[in-house]
Amino acid sequence: MNLHKPLNANSSSRAKLLCASFNQDQECFAIGHEHGFQVFNTDPMERRVKREFADGGIGIVQMLHRTNYLALVGGGRTPKYPQNKVIIWDDLKNMAALSLEFLSPVLQVLLSRTRIVVCLRSKIYVYIFSSPPVRLSVYETADNPSGICALQNNRLVFPGLTEGHIQIVDLSPQGQERNLVSIVRAHKGRIKCVAVSHDGSLIASASETGTIIRIHAASNTALLHEFRRGIDRAVIHSLSFSPSSNRLALISDKDTLHVFDTSPLSESSNRRHILSKVPLLPRYFSGEWSFVSTRISDLRAGKGILGWASDDCIVIIWTSEGMLEKYAIREKKDQHTRKATKGPASNGSTGNVTIGGLGDPSNEQWELVRESWQSFDGI
Repeated sequence: MNLHKPLNANSSSRAKLLCASFNQDQECFAIGHEHGFQVFNTDPMERRVKREFADGGIGIVQMLHRTNYLALVGGGRTPKYPQNKVIIWDDLKNMAALSLEFLSPVLQVLLSRTRIVVCLRSKIYVYIFSSPPVRLSVYETADNPSGICALQNNRLVFPGLTEGHIQIVDLSPQGQERNLVSIVRAHKGRIKCVAVSHDGSLIASASETGTIIRIHAASNTALLHEFRRGIDRAVIHSLSFSPSSNRLALISDKDTLHVFDTSPLSESSNRRHILSKVPLLPRYFSGEWSFVSTRISDLRAGKGILGWASDDCIVIIWTSEGMLEKYAIREKKDQHTRKATKGPASNGSTGNVTIGGLGDPSNEQWELVRESWQSFDGI
């Protein structure tokens, strides 16, 4: 059944979200729109909180686990709050509890139980989560118009001062005492996307080129994986680790969802080039390719935000379309039957032709299945 057609037929009438973000364990997410914000359980999608304001919209909303505190920044045609101001909202009291004001627009806010992180275009501010908030440190970055930064388990990651570099900061009390900042030359081009695993041990990054995703160890900055998305340039919209940190998902403007295995190379199920073990060849041949991928609708007009409902279930929130999709990672049950009965391919060649040295994708062990979708209509 093709569900994409009716979904997009009335796209003009769909809810126009301004933002969406998952909480720290990805079991909940929040959306901001022209008249307020809402909070949902991820799986099943069920609304838990609905707050509407008569005087404006919310352009950034970040949850603090499942607590009553959220970070809000105004947005939309008539912002509820100035866009250079962060409001810590107490939903139990239905009022603003704390506020922070800056000289330029706030691009991103991240929360932990002890820290408030605010991202501006060329600075990252870290505050102690207290009343009033106490500024702990300020970090300079390269030009960062997209507000790229990530925080998990006291591990903060953001672009460095030099193009292609990332900075890793330990925000735990022990890390703050040492005031240690690790700088990693992750890419040649400008950093476009970063993610931190749930335990804070792995750092994923992609550049504006969008062909390579690198995984570094947060503890010693060692390069653990070099994943190849493809050979054409692409804009990576979102990177996200699974709850166990054993998988990494990404989506880009190439309309494809990729999933990589982050296990050690000896145990990884990622695809490898047939010449990967030949010495002295270019790095292209030694890279790892996703172990499963699928094409998502090329009718999606906006940026998707990735999350995980479980290690085998990926969630994508589409803000422009005002909808949520779920994709399940499944093992192919008919894999051996496919190999035995494979006939001529549509291009006239045999079905076992290799593609770029990676082998026939139809012989892969895993598949991504679009399991369900739900709309935010009526918000």
